[in-house]
This record gives sequence, C-alpha cells and structure tokens, in this order.
Amino acid sequence: MTSPQAKARSGRGLHRAGPLSNLLLLMALVAAVFTCPGLIAGSLVLATVVVLAAVSGERPTGLVYGLRFVLLFALVLFLSQVLSVRDGPTLLVVPIRITAGGLLAGAGMALRFVVILSASGLFVRTTDPDRLAGGLTRIGVPYRYGYLLVLALRFVPFFQEELEAVREAQRVRGIKVSIRSPRRVLHAVRYTFVPVVVSGLHRVESIAISMKGRCFGLHATRTASRGEPRSLWSLVAVSLSLLAVGLATVARLGGWVA
Repeated sequence: MTSPQAKARSGRGLHRAGPLSNLLLLMALVAAVFTCPGLIAGSLVLATVVVLAAVSGERPTGLVYGLRFVLLFALVLFLSQVLSVRDGPTLLVVPIRITAGGLLAGAGMALRFVVILSASGLFVRTTDPDRLAGGLTRIGVPYRYGYLLVLALRFVPFFQEELEAVREAQRVRGIKVSIRSPRRVLHAVRYTFVPVVVSGLHRVESIAISMKGRCFGLHATRTASRGEPRSLWSLVAVSLSLLAVGLATVARLGGWVA
C-alpha cells in the first residue's frame, strides 16, 4: 500500500505541499475574499485558485462538485442582492428599481461564494486527510478532533461516489430525475437524496462500531506519525498565504476597497 508520504512525492503542485500549509493557504484565501469584498480582489483570488489547480494537475471545473447547481445558487445570491440593495444610481425601474450598488453587491456575493467553494475543493483534492490529522496532532490539537476532520473529508468523495452510483442505477431503470418544477424536486429527493443519505447512515454506523471495537478515545493522548518531509511547495503555499493576507490588509487599511 502506498503511504501518504509516497503519494505526496508522486503528485504535483500542492499535492507535494504539507497539509498544514494547504490549510493555511485555504484560510488565507477565504480571509482575503472577505477582507476585500470587491470584484477585483475576488477575481484575483479565483484566478489564483485556477492557476494552482492547473499546476497541481487538477481540472479547475472539477474543483466544485455539481458545478451547475453551484452556479444556480450563485445566481440566486446575485438576484437577491440586486433586488434588495438600493444604493447607487438607478439603472432600471421596470418592474423593480435596480441600482448600480445592487449589481455590484450581487456580483461580489456570488463571486465570493464561488471562490470559497473552489478554494475548498482544491484543498480537499490536494490534501490527504490522514496527513492533515497527523499534522494537527503534532501541533497540539487533540486527536479526537483531528479524526473528526478526517471523517468529514473522507465523506466528501464517499457521497460523490454514492450519488454517481444512484444516478447510474436510475439510468439503468429508466428513471429520469429533473428539478425543473416543484414536483420534480420532490421526485429527485425521493429517488436521489434519500438513498444517498441512507447509505451514508449505514457507513456512519459501521464506522462507529469499528471505533468502539478499537477502543477509540480510551487514552487522552496518542503518538503521532513521523513528521512531514520538507517541500518547496510547502514554502510556496505559506508564501502565498502571507502575500494574500498582507495585500488584503493593506488594501483594506488603505481604503482601496469599499
């Protein structure tokens, strides 16, 4: 079986970086987006995520699972801001007054939503959960919390695989699921959401039994695995994190953003 260290050495880009470096980079990108909510800052962060994904051998469009639904929800966020914000000059009055401030606020919120999901997807795809839990344990985080984080990250690809299996079974049985109407939404929940949730609950039960059988949590502390090897990409991730936070702070204090 290939060890996490071997997987890190065989990967590209952020796959070679340490898990804590990737976590720091994720936090820095999200903080930069919220510190500078403007379109320019959001676009720069999104471009950074796309470039890092390409360098790491990941498809940028594959960072966000269910991209069509993500874009649809981003459109809902955009319209909610456009229809509720009344700042700035009026651009359209029929049937509801639409202002320039509403358009900017809607575009900024939708962009932040896409950026956060994209950065999170890049983190999940390039970070091994076991290595991340080991890194958190070495810096003093209780291993119980580290294991919870591992479970959360492990369930992301699990639900993706289960959803794909359910959809494949639907195609074999001739079931066509659509969400173009409220009735179709209920139909989709019945034939897609419920089987995936039930499968997830079965997996949770089996994990709980396994943890109980191995006396998980019996000791207050546990030994950590060997340290992470030093990597140039870890330095790159940390440098990008500091750069993102520094530029966002300077822009905010300098009044360059609203």
